[in-house]
Amino acid sequence: MIKFGLSYGWLSARRRVREMVLPIVTTATGAFLVVIVFGMSAGIQEQSASLGHAAEIGRAVILIAITVLLVGVVEVAVATTRTIAHRTRELGVLGATGVRRGPVIAALLVEPAVGAVLGALVGVVLAVIVGVVLGMLGLVGTGVSAAGLGLGSAIAVAVSIVAALATSIVPTWNAASRPPIHSLSTGG
Repeated sequence: MIKFGLSYGWLSARRRVREMVLPIVTTATGAFLVVIVFGMSAGIQEQSASLGHAAEIGRAVILIAITVLLVGVVEVAVATTRTIAHRTRELGVLGATGVRRGPVIAALLVEPAVGAVLGALVGVVLAVIVGVVLGMLGLVGTGVSAAGLGLGSAIAVAVSIVAALATSIVPTWNAASRPPIHSLSTGG
């Protein structure tokens, strides 16, 4: 049954792609910053060592980048909550026709997962391109590390997906748990 919920969620996400643009762009911005920061982290640590407190400065830079990424993911959760509010009648119909909670939750979680993945991938691709170009042109005095870009890419994608699902599960669970008659009678 979960398979049907995922299929339904995929179709719904494709229909609602316009509503997903802002969360995708915000997540992409955060992912871009995470990847660039990790790509330049060796140079940042080298420069911050000359100022003293290299470890603290390095941790602060990484924390700021991940915070920006999480802001993008919160936008995905806000979009999920807005989507659920607009789909109250649809959820009531699904419940009234006997669709169980699991497939409904799976269907509703597809959209934040797709938004997080697309946003993270767009941000990663742009950051890698920018990082490589900056490194080739010599515009970054400390250089851009391929290992740092790879690590930043993995972290950006993983954090985006986990955080989007974690922040979306509560409103999704609550919406799928409402009695169908309540969803049908309130209508949003």
